[in-house]
Amino acid sequence: MALTGYTGDASLYRQLQVHECYATGAPRNLPAALLGSAAGDCLAQPAVGIDALRNPEPYFFILGAKSYGRLNTFLPRTGYEQVDQLAAAYADESELLPAGT
Repeated sequence: MALTGYTGDASLYRQLQVHECYATGAPRNLPAALLGSAAGDCLAQPAVGIDALRNPEPYFFILGAKSYGRLNTFLPRTGYEQVDQLAAAYADESELLPAGT
């Protein structure tokens, strides 16, 4: 099962306002949130929350292996947690709006 080390196909959302990290291809806030946490140990990665996955495009989130871009610390468990967090945020839609709106 290949989950990291490649660049996912971004053509699906190329016309949307998505900010990706130039080094990893992940949503720009995610690598910053993971920087230095657990020294690269994928089993000790913290849950970063949906704010790290947020983009300027309203209600658009990149989840799963593609959310980590070329970062090698992704686990399928992390993708499941991301989906759970986003589903919980949809229960309270105000959490999904960009900050300041």
